[in-house]
Amino acid sequence: MPSLGSLFGSFTGANQKKYADQAYQQSSAALQGGYDQGREQMERYNTQARGYLQPYAQQGGQANQRYGTYLGLNGADAQRGALAEYAGQDPFRQHNEDMATRAMSRRYNQMGMLDSGNSRLAMSRAMLDRGSQDYEAYLNRLAGMGQQGYGASSAMAGMDSSLGNNLGQMRMGLGQAQAGNAIQYNNARSAADSILPNNLIKLGGMAISAYTGMPMGMRPQEQDDGKNGGINSLQGYLNGYGARV
Repeated sequence: MPSLGSLFGSFTGANQKKYADQAYQQSSAALQGGYDQGREQMERYNTQARGYLQPYAQQGGQANQRYGTYLGLNGADAQRGALAEYAGQDPFRQHNEDMATRAMSRRYNQMGMLDSGNSRLAMSRAMLDRGSQDYEAYLNRLAGMGQQGYGASSAMAGMDSSLGNNLGQMRMGLGQAQAGNAIQYNNARSAADSILPNNLIKLGGMAISAYTGMPMGMRPQEQDDGKNGGINSLQGYLNGYGARV
C-alpha cells in the first residue's frame, strides 16, 4: 500500500517530476555514453589501420626526398653530395661494373688485344653505359618508392577524412537526440506542474457538489430539468391516485 508521502507526492506532481528528472538524466547519460564509446572505437581502429600504412608512407617520403636531391631540387651542393654518396656506397653497382669489365677483358685477351687502344676504349664506353644504366635504374627505384609512399599517404588521408565525416554525422545525430530528449523532458515537467492545480480544482468541485447536493459538472439548465422532472412525476402520481378514489 502506498505511503501517505507517496500519495501526497502523486497528488502534487512531485513524484512525476522526480521520475522525469531521473529519466532525463539516464537517457542523457546513455546518449553521451553511446557517442563517446562509438567515437573511441572509430578513432582506435583508424589509428590501427594507419599504423599498417605508416612505414610505407614514411619510406616513400624519404625516397621522394632523396629523388629530389639527385635531381638538384635541394640545391647543387646537396646534389653533388648525393652523387658522391651514390658512387662510393653502392656495392651492387660496383659489382656489376666489375663483372662487365672482367667479361670484356677475357674477350679481348682471347683476341690478343687486352692492352690495345680498342679494348680500352670499349671498356671505357661499357663502364660509362653501365654507370648510366645503373644510375637511371636507381632513380627509377626511388621514384617507385616515392609513388608507394604517395599511395599510402593518400590512403591515410582518405581514412582521416572518412573518420572526420563519420564523427561529424555522429555528433549531429547526438545533438538531435539531445534536443528531442530535452523537449520530452520539458513536456513531462510541464505536465507534472499542472497536476496540483488540476487536483485542487477537482477537490473544489467535489466540495461544492457535496455542499449543494448537485452532481459535479451539471449545467444550470440540466439542474432545472431534473427538478421539473421530479415535480411532474409527483403530479402524475397524485392524479392517478385521485382517479382511483
